[in-house]
Amino acid sequence: MNAHKWVKLVGASAVVFACLNTYAQPQAVGPASAAQGTASSAPTAGEIKAANKQLVRDIRRAFRNARSQGLRASNITVRANDGVVTLTGSVPAPEQVDLATNIAKGVPGVQSVTSRVAVRKEFSARGSN
Repeated sequence: MNAHKWVKLVGASAVVFACLNTYAQPQAVGPASAAQGTASSAPTAGEIKAANKQLVRDIRRAFRNARSQGLRASNITVRANDGVVTLTGSVPAPEQVDLATNIAKGVPGVQSVTSRVAVRKEFSARGSN
């Protein structure tokens, strides 16, 4: 039985010693490894944020161009997250909800659109007596 404990102690010591002597292998440096690293890397958080901002700008531009179709999108907030667009806010007429949604869907890079746009009549200051 004493020999069995001795073998366990030696084996455990060998495992601990091996773990202490292991280290990460250095990555090869050079043009081939740099090209390989860029091709396989995912976009950074900054790149994703910039792409989302650009998508919002593109949708807002499309909304401005749709004024001739009767869209009043000044009260619509646009949010984009990796191609998924959410519209929130209000418009004065029900048909403008569908118009805004369809315009947003037509912008390149948009994968889906969630519309949380409500219809709210505009109130004028005059004639309310």
